Amino acid sequence: MSAWAARYVRLDDRRAAIARLRSRIDDGALLVDDGKSPFAVWLVPQPAFQPDDLASLSTDFGEALSVAVQTVADLVIYDHFVAGKRVRGLTYAGEAGWIRVIGEPEAWEAPTLFSALRLDELTRELEENVTDDALALDKAQIEELWRVGRLQEGSTLPHADPSALVRAIEKLHKLPVRP
Repeated sequence: MSAWAARYVRLDDRRAAIARLRSRIDDGALLVDDGKSPFAVWLVPQPAFQPDDLASLSTDFGEALSVAVQTVADLVIYDHFVAGKRVRGLTYAGEAGWIRVIGEPEAWEAPTLFSALRLDELTRELEENVTDDALALDKAQIEELWRVGRLQEGSTLPHADPSALVRAIEKLHKLPVRP
């Protein structure tokens, strides 16, 4: 089982920002600035696995993100704040699906979640597990979801792999390696 939560804050003026940020991180956390990423990171010592409110941090530093993962439950919680406002908030909870979808889609979502390869895999899975009567309806619904290419709160699709979601978020934002 893997469970962790990390917070990331954009650093513009690195030296001054790090000094200001040190007093804002969780007690017992180690702040890491690799000097390569535009963000510094720290692990949350006791994650609550709830959506994070980073409005204050993003107001003070411009941009802040949080990612929390619990692999046994396939739980991923992602929050992205810019200038004090949540621009994206997602919670994916395995079999329950997308239980929180806030804000506009980000560039990592469509290629990670709505690729043609993923659609083909899901269609083949349906063909193996669904009766002929329901297959046409299910395929039509899935194809429409892929055509729109947007997550829908309450939907169990598209299925997500927590590791793949985290990698896509890290790549898009050029996030540093977690401590």
